[in-house]
Parts: sequence; structure tokens; C-alpha cells
Amino acid sequence: MADHRRTDIVGSSVVWLAYLVWPIVTLVTGSSLLYWIYSNRWERRGAKWFVGVLGVGGLWMASTFLHLLLRDAHLQRFVAIVEALLLFASFAMYIVFVSVYTGREFHERRSVQAALVGVMGSMLVLAPLNFLDVTNLLWTDLVVVTDPFPYVVIEHGIGLVVILTVLLGLIGYSWFVLTNYLLATGTGSGTQVLLILLGGLSIGVAELLGQAGLLPADGLHHATFGALPYVVFSTFGLFRFDLLDVLPVARNAVVEHLTDPVLVLDDDRRLVDYNAAALNTWPALPEKKGAPFAAAFPSLADRIDLPMDGGRATADRITLARDGTEHHYSVTTTPITRGRSGAVGWYAILFRDVTDLEQSRWQLQKQNERLDQVATTISHDLRNPITVASGQTEALALELDEWDVTPEHRDRAEGRITSTQDSLDRMEDIVEDILTLAREGKTVEETGSVGLEDTARDAWANVDTDGATLTVADDRTLQAERSKLLTIFENVFRNAVEHGPDDVAVEVGATADGFYVADDGPGIPDEHADDIFEYGYTTSGDGTGLGLSIVRTMAESHGWTVRLDREYDEGTRFVFGNVDTVVTDGGWRTGDRGRS
Repeated sequence: MADHRRTDIVGSSVVWLAYLVWPIVTLVTGSSLLYWIYSNRWERRGAKWFVGVLGVGGLWMASTFLHLLLRDAHLQRFVAIVEALLLFASFAMYIVFVSVYTGREFHERRSVQAALVGVMGSMLVLAPLNFLDVTNLLWTDLVVVTDPFPYVVIEHGIGLVVILTVLLGLIGYSWFVLTNYLLATGTGSGTQVLLILLGGLSIGVAELLGQAGLLPADGLHHATFGALPYVVFSTFGLFRFDLLDVLPVARNAVVEHLTDPVLVLDDDRRLVDYNAAALNTWPALPEKKGAPFAAAFPSLADRIDLPMDGGRATADRITLARDGTEHHYSVTTTPITRGRSGAVGWYAILFRDVTDLEQSRWQLQKQNERLDQVATTISHDLRNPITVASGQTEALALELDEWDVTPEHRDRAEGRITSTQDSLDRMEDIVEDILTLAREGKTVEETGSVGLEDTARDAWANVDTDGATLTVADDRTLQAERSKLLTIFENVFRNAVEHGPDDVAVEVGATADGFYVADDGPGIPDEHADDIFEYGYTTSGDGTGLGLSIVRTMAESHGWTVRLDREYDEGTRFVFGNVDTVVTDGGWRTGDRGRS
């Protein structure tokens, strides 16, 4: 009997010793990790709050040790209350840490602040009153249990149940936010995520095991014994693997699926994240993760500006070698602010592959150079013979007066001379139109504010309009190259005058996204409507067939559209759309598309 009792005492002592050693080990481990974070990771995002969690947690471990070490029942009850306060304070610090770390900053919401203040305030106010038996809202009794060793069991009151419910609800929400945040990261963060989740679950699992009676000290809060794996797993997950440096940026939904490379830097200009396209471009990225951008990519760092004011910056075109070929990139750097503070927390650098665009630009440049060559050829090699032929024709007409020919032969010769001169004049007109297409048909690069009415009336003055009239129904300010807009109006006006009656009426007015030019002439038959803008199309024997082709070319060089309004039954109506417009009395801004 004595031997059996001695065995029970020894067993109880071993259990008691194990319960005493565990919080000390946790305290020492947490303190060591706290010092390591302070020395090596103090400037990382959320580090200070996590150190706060470890610091309060250390006090919680110390109070647990005293609770189990003391033999005075009164002191044990007091320390057990302090232990509960520190436990709740540790949880509150953890909630704030998650809020800061994820950048959600939900702890700044009034509802969350009210809940945290309510939890801690209630504990601080009600605990002394409950201890003095003024109220029993927090606990109904503090029971000292002696088997297998002396400890205090807190029998929860209604107030403590409410406080626990609120606190656990906030912790659950924090876990939800943290889990979503971690799952949104990439670049092989599975190990870190697992460590964080295991650390968080360890406290809950330990408490559940204790409440289920599966641990020796029945009724004792065993959350303390889940703190050690929580401290170790969380610290290594967050700091050793640099998970504090990772920015999700909704990367599973956006960044990871971008076909263009994306690099993410933190506010210290260190590389902290990238997508699969970036890894294909720079296979050595995993080795450079965490390194300063200037050290990892010195040539890029010299050319890429990281704005400090939250504005977006675009660098010059950058050429990089990939898969043995050169690729051209347009680089855009976007600062990403952190929570409600508005401070820049990261930089997302997008490398947009514009190789095809550069190739098209090069081809367009070559095409423009060929057009310039054609224009030069037309100007010199064709104009000179026409000028010579025209001069010879005029000389022949003068010499004809000196020739002794019959009136019949004179009339015939004069008719042929006139016909020849008309042909030469038509050739000159064709040369002018071709030069217009070759020299002015290029894409417009710079535009200015041009008045619709002023430009239309200036163009009208440049055309031989005889008895025709012009009306401008309403004015509008366009974004255009004025010389090309003049060419558009001149050719449309000339088309109306040449194909209409002597008193044809022409009207210019605004549309929802541009302007129109209409006349009350005979109109264009349906069978010709599809061909009027084609090169060389004309229904007139003395026309060049280039007037409306020039109109379309000039319009398209601005990025506009032009079409024949087939529903217009009072003559001919050309409609120009997709025009950048400004109307001073309509509140529209320069560069906005016109709207009515």
C-alpha cells in the first residue's frame, strides 16, 4: 500500500514537473526569437506587433509558471486571474498583428476597436470586482484542485463567456483574413502557409485536448501548452522564410495569370515577389529574392524610376534577351499603398512585351520612308516633264499665230493644243493629290485644338465655289492637325460643288462623336456607295478619282472613321466619327470623346 502511494506521489511529481518546465521552455524560446527578430527583422512589416505578441506571451508563460509553482491557494487564485488577463491580451495583440501584417488594417474600424477595448476593459474592471466578491460576472468560483498537483480551475461566469465569444470571433476573422492573404501569395509559399496554420491551430488543439479530459490536469486551461509550437512555427514561417515580405496583390486572380513579367518590390526596394512570366524571363529569380533591386538588376534599376508620391511611372523602352531573341518591353511602375495610411508599401513593376508593336513601328517607318521616296520621285521626275510639256504647249500656241494656215486647220490645231493643255493640267492635279496622299497620309502624332467652324470656312475660301453656299449648323472644338482637317473639308466641298448644281447648299455640323458635311445635291446612287472612297474612283471625265480617297486617308490618319450616310435622302452626307472633341459650354475636357 505504501509502495503504491509512493508511486502515485512520484507520478504526480513528474507530471507537475512537466507542466512547470513547458512554460519555461516556451518563455526561453519566445525570448530568444524575440531578440532575433529585434536584431535581424525589426524593420519588417508587422515585426513590431509580432514582437508585442511574443512579449505579452512571455508574461503569460511566466504567470502560468507561478500559478503552477505556488502552493498558497490565495496567491494561486490571484495569479490565475493575471494569467487569464495576459492570455486575452496576447490574443488581442495577435489580432492587431494580423490586421497590420495583411495590410487590411481592420483594427482601425470602430467596431473592431470597440470590441477590443470592450474585451480588455471589461476584464480589467470586472476582474478586481470579481476577486473581491463584489460580482460574479467573470467567474462563479475559483476552485483549487489538488490532483495530480495543485492548480486553479476558473468556473466561467456569463461575462467571461461573452468576452470569450467576442474574442474568439475576432480571432476567427483574423485567421480567415490571414489564410486568404497567405493563399493569395505565390512563388512557393506553401511551406510558410502550413507553418502559420499549424502554429495557430496548436493553441486551439491543446485547449480542446484539455477540455476533453485527455490531459492529466482536468479543467486547467491548456492553451499555454500550444504556445510553444505556435511561437516556433509562426516565427519561422513569417521571418525565416520572409513571408512578411510577400505581397499577394490578388496574384492568383491577376498577377500569376499575366503573360507579361511582373516584379514586386517592398518599400526597401527589395525583390519580394514575381510571377511565372518573370521567372521564364529571369530563371535565376529565386536566388535573388530578398535582395535589393539595385543589386539583383543593376542595369534595370538605373532605368526604372520608383515614384515616391503614389503616382505611376513609365520608363523608356527596354530591350531584354529571352530565348535567344531580343524582346522589347514597356515598363510601368505602380506604387501600392498599405491600408488606410496611404504610405507606399510595395512597387509592382510590369514589363509589357511590345516586341510586335516595335516590329510594326519599324515596318511603318520603312513604309513612310518609301512613301517619301515616292513623293520625291513624283515631285521631281514627273513634275519636271509635265512642266516642260506645258511650256512647249504654250509656246506652240503662240507660234501658231505666226503660221500661214487655213482657218480650218488653225481651229483644229488650237483645239488639240487646248486638249493637250487640259490633259497636262489634269496630270498636275493627279500629281498634287498623290503627293497629298504620300506626304500627309501618315499617322498624326501631334494635334491641337481646332475650331470646326473656322476651319470649315477657311477651307471653303480655298475652293472655287461659284454660287454655292456654306452653313455651319453648330461649332465644336476638335483635337486635330489643322492642315489635314483643311484638306478633308476642301476635298469634300470640291466634291459637292463639282457634282451638284451651281447653287448647291453645303452644311457642316456636329454629331455625337464627331461632325458631318452634307449637301443638297443629287446624292450618290446606291450602286456607287461602296466604291466612292476607293483609290481612283470617279464618275467625272475630268476628275482624278482621288478626292474622297484623300478624305478617308486624312481621317484615318487621325484615328477617325468616315462613312456615307445612306439614310440621308436630301443629297449627300458624310459623317466623321471617333473624333476627340472639346465643347466649352458642355463641360467636356480636352481629349474626351465627343458626346451629345
